[in-house]
Amino acid sequence: MQQQKAVIVEVLDPHKKEVREEYFEEFRLLVETLNINIVAETTQFVKNINYSFYLGKGKVEELREIAKLTEANYIFIDAKLTFLQLRNLSRVIEIPCIDRPHLILMIFSMRAKSAEGKLQVELSDLRMRLPEIVHSNMYLDQQTASLLGLKGPGERKTELKRRYIEARIGVLEEKIKTIKKGREERRKKRRKSNIPIVSIVGYTNSGKSTLLNRLTDANAHVEDMLFATLDTLVREGDVGNGEKVLFIDTIGFIRDLPPALIYAFHSTLEEILDSWLILLVVDISEKDFEEKMRIVEDTIKELGGEAIPELIVFNKIDKIDRTQMESLKYRFENAFFISALSGEGMETLKEAIKSMIEKAFVRAKLFIPVSEMGSISDIFEGTRVLSRKDLQDGTFLTVEGFFENVNKFKRYFITTT
Repeated sequence: MQQQKAVIVEVLDPHKKEVREEYFEEFRLLVETLNINIVAETTQFVKNINYSFYLGKGKVEELREIAKLTEANYIFIDAKLTFLQLRNLSRVIEIPCIDRPHLILMIFSMRAKSAEGKLQVELSDLRMRLPEIVHSNMYLDQQTASLLGLKGPGERKTELKRRYIEARIGVLEEKIKTIKKGREERRKKRRKSNIPIVSIVGYTNSGKSTLLNRLTDANAHVEDMLFATLDTLVREGDVGNGEKVLFIDTIGFIRDLPPALIYAFHSTLEEILDSWLILLVVDISEKDFEEKMRIVEDTIKELGGEAIPELIVFNKIDKIDRTQMESLKYRFENAFFISALSGEGMETLKEAIKSMIEKAFVRAKLFIPVSEMGSISDIFEGTRVLSRKDLQDGTFLTVEGFFENVNKFKRYFITTT
């Protein structure tokens, strides 16, 4: 099958002094992730947004000519456009025109493997629709009508489409809710087991899955491509103390995530909140690595995980020179420098993970008075109970577990270790 071709458009704001080449390079990588060949690139300064086309009419005509000359199959625009603008551009240029949010959605659609992932993609897709469904290999306003066999006056069509989409959204939400309940049950069992949980988070393509494989021998899918994996992976490993550790590899973060995908994104990332420790993985070879770190940190805060202990792991040190690395070590003295690919620095990182886990694991003696015996079932649910002694005025328990789980019963503490 012949590889499809695309023209990509970099949109620049003339009011911004700085032009970030890294942003456009990321957009190129997003397009290439779809296995589409970029045959031409062009730039557009957008001072005043055109209501009908977003781009100026001169640029639209230029794109039409470029598309014909290159025999392109798509135009990708590094901006967020309205449905009207996308539809108008597609009709004039005569090939599908796709903005950044829909490009990311296409990648998610291609990458989703689990049942939940596929449902989340479809739900996000429907939520992004205005009057029509957008699909990668059809014109922007064709699919819904053809799928439903809709006929008759335009108003009637639009109303039927709207009802169909709303009904489908309802069905998908119920299915996702059921899957989420199952995930909650699994999370509850993990919490109860008090097996240490370490989440691996980072910007997309930072090397999280490679690190997971190093820590667990998991054989997780690894590819030098954005969003190589979308589904959360949980794998068992150990860091040298003989104790089991559960490592969670999460979906990669990215700037300007489409609003319709944020819910699905955060829903998947909720696994992080059960962590004893977060490994924030950073591709140190990227020029804008500090900005990408900030995006990840901000997302963790949005989820409510800012209190979870964190280790910063600078990955891909094999791609930078030693002078640069020494300078970075001076600036980030508490960070860990590794190459998940070669294994360099992994033993030091494992020692740090082991130390952090040991600090997070506590043992406590509790006394629960008779008047509060209802709490005992919660204590058994959230901690590992080592001993129990029932007396006339209450119950003595010796428990151990993750400090946050144990600290929920702080009011009953006699001693802790």
